[in-house]
Amino acid sequence: MRFSLAICFLLSFQLNGQDVSNFDGLKSAGEVPEEFNILSSEKVKQEKESISNNGNRMDRKSTERFILESHYFIDKVLSNGAILYNEKLCQYVSKVADELLKDDLELRKKLRFYIIKSQSVNAFATDRGSIFLTVGLLAQLENEAQLAFILSHEIVHYKNSHSRTGYVENERIERGDGKYQRENWNKELNKNKYSKELELEADIEGLTYYLKSNYCLEELNSVFYILQYAHIPIDDVTFDTNYFNDTHFTLSSEYFNKELSPIEAIDDEDDQYLTHPNINKRRSVVSSEIEGKSNEGRLKFINSEKEFNDVRLLARFELSYLFTKDRMYAESIYNSYLLLKDNPTNKFLKTNIAYCLYALAKYKNEGRIYKVLTDYDKIQGQSQQVHYLFEKIEGKTLNTLVVKYLWELKQEFKDDEFIATIAKDALHELILESGARKLDYKKVFPTNEDENVSEKNSSNLSKYDKIISKSESPENESAYAFVKLFQDGEFNDLINKYEKEYVEKVKNGDEDEEEMSERKKNKIGRALGIDKVVMVSPNYKRIDLRKKINEQYEFSESRKEDFIEINEKCAKKTDVELKTISNTYFESTEKYNDMSLLNDWMSERFDHHNVHIYPYCKLFTDDLAKKYNTNYFGWTGMYSLRARKNKWGLIAVSVAIYGIGIPMGIYYAVTPENHTFYYTYLVDITNYDFLMAKEDYVKMKDYDDLMKSYIYDTYNQIKTKRDN
Repeated sequence: MRFSLAICFLLSFQLNGQDVSNFDGLKSAGEVPEEFNILSSEKVKQEKESISNNGNRMDRKSTERFILESHYFIDKVLSNGAILYNEKLCQYVSKVADELLKDDLELRKKLRFYIIKSQSVNAFATDRGSIFLTVGLLAQLENEAQLAFILSHEIVHYKNSHSRTGYVENERIERGDGKYQRENWNKELNKNKYSKELELEADIEGLTYYLKSNYCLEELNSVFYILQYAHIPIDDVTFDTNYFNDTHFTLSSEYFNKELSPIEAIDDEDDQYLTHPNINKRRSVVSSEIEGKSNEGRLKFINSEKEFNDVRLLARFELSYLFTKDRMYAESIYNSYLLLKDNPTNKFLKTNIAYCLYALAKYKNEGRIYKVLTDYDKIQGQSQQVHYLFEKIEGKTLNTLVVKYLWELKQEFKDDEFIATIAKDALHELILESGARKLDYKKVFPTNEDENVSEKNSSNLSKYDKIISKSESPENESAYAFVKLFQDGEFNDLINKYEKEYVEKVKNGDEDEEEMSERKKNKIGRALGIDKVVMVSPNYKRIDLRKKINEQYEFSESRKEDFIEINEKCAKKTDVELKTISNTYFESTEKYNDMSLLNDWMSERFDHHNVHIYPYCKLFTDDLAKKYNTNYFGWTGMYSLRARKNKWGLIAVSVAIYGIGIPMGIYYAVTPENHTFYYTYLVDITNYDFLMAKEDYVKMKDYDDLMKSYIYDTYNQIKTKRDN
């Protein structure tokens, strides 16, 4: 349950806080932790001073590299907005750690617990005392005792410096030192073997803390089931195939799978290529360690069981947010469906399902459903039904379902702007993209006489009566979907408006639309006439391809502050009011939460690429537009590359904007000179269009002049008004 450092590189609530009836996403709370606001270079400097000069020189160098890379990696994790601190989940985890370490208060003082906003089921410890657990892990737990063993395991990883020793040992293996001299051909297997040894050590020594507590021994076995079935949702409940149906709207039985794939445990019997031991082996080792020990008087819960259930429920609600943000729409619908069983009127869950339907229709119409839908044959258990449904459902039927669901939700929550916005857009999508026409839908329900028409002697009907009769039969699942909605004046007006828009589109032809789109694209970023913008997480990186560690962390850190200062000066010169939300220093938790939401918005928007869809995160970020008194938010950064002399090639660079990793597909020709990539993306967060997508790549001669000229040009374009 530990991420090795190598793997990691690849890759707000109070205790009496929010109840799920008003859920709007987890947020950090309290004071910003001290380690968030100390420069990484300072942490590296202090720790390097504590390294002993004794011992192997190569190992000492490896340790220095570990200190450098680990501190900058951890700080990137802490500052990118994906971490929760001081809120209800963190506080509960800390209380369990207090129980485990009640006899070792010195060790307890060194540990800090954070929650990662990730749907994966995982936990990992760092060498400096930061221990991370994912939302997905907390959502899957069954009791506090299971959490206690996971924490015991991670505490040993920290106490025994497993991250550091693993890093140093891996470098020994790479060099072929000592016992590895004759095993260079087997480097990866040796690394995995050593990692597995550390994992078993954490299991066995972790039991020391667990056994000193009063937690139930029987739960040690069940912890490993959580790992073996981590690929299954929080429950395995039959999905009601009538869930989206009503009296006059019924999805075809063809959209549902009659034979679902059975659930199978993760099979890792052959673990030689894995960093963790076989799960059954771990279970066996732990079982042998506790054999003969009494479970009498031991508990599943030492803290309140209700508190555990509250924390787990919050984690499960957050899963719906995370699945949707990451475009895992079928997973999100099933997760929300499960939670609705105990929370049938919950607005957040209903809205979440509504957005997932809306997004699936958008991607279905674009012919890109495969981008956001896992193949149903790769899914096990009852949730496979949801994946099967949205893979098999016909586009027009899906669009009809989306409009029906959203407009009925709009009537239920009349003042919700987000629901209203995507409901109107879904209706627009139905008419202009799915091929549906207003005439396809009936305005009144069928009478008894209509329902009995199929029983009449068909020989008395004309050819046209037969055709019409068939089209109006119950087999036409969508015909009566909007009968009640046609009584809504706004719905009627909009569907008429979109019908006219469709007619104009047909008259003008698609080529005109493409030309208009191209003209619009060419105008992005030119003379925007904007007076106030907020720049989020401005970034600077120096990458030297000649070095063993490519990223020049300390140089990047110092230049980043210069970059922010130049932005502020250029904005002032061009009379643009600029607010910066930096991820170097957080003046308040409020600013940290704002940055987290905004980064989620931009990350999701990039993932949507050129699909015209309102981001799900708009549901939470519209309030920030009001708070900062502007709709215009930007992300900007500069990347400097250096390469070996006379070495030519093409290197694909994935630009890691504000730490979330956005692939830009920018190709750099490696030359003896320095190269610089500068970008600024400006958006209206209440919409989805880019107002500016500025990307400049140059050979750098004079760094300061280049930086100033490009940045000044950016703000000049933002401020200048276009001539009509």
